Amino acid sequence: MDLFDEQMINEGREDALFAMTAECIIKRPTGNAYDPVLGHEVVTYETIYTGRCSLKVEAAQPIDLVMASTEYQISNMLAKLPILSGAQKGDLIEITSSRFDLPRPGTKAELLELADGTHRTAERWRAVST
Repeated sequence: MDLFDEQMINEGREDALFAMTAECIIKRPTGNAYDPVLGHEVVTYETIYTGRCSLKVEAAQPIDLVMASTEYQISNMLAKLPILSGAQKGDLIEITSSRFDLPRPGTKAELLELADGTHRTAERWRAVST
């Protein structure tokens, strides 16, 4: 008998989905387009996923970074999405609503690496704030 049968995995995925207390949108960069209002090119996006998710900061202290005389503060995050969300490395996740105080709507992160493995109940992505 298999310790993890299909029914048990599906129940685990339903439980993982229930624990996703936020709604998000995932966008994939598709290229650039000229914005006449801004007077320069801007990145264009395609929506890949809209639905339930969760996002949490993994480290208590963000990283301060200075590039080209501009200060940035970057936080390492963990993003959870349903299996087969369609997300890929480089996609952007943005929280649109949350059942609780955190994560706040408007929180954004870039997906960096999918934690792969067997018997997964959710897609768990390492991400950084944008």
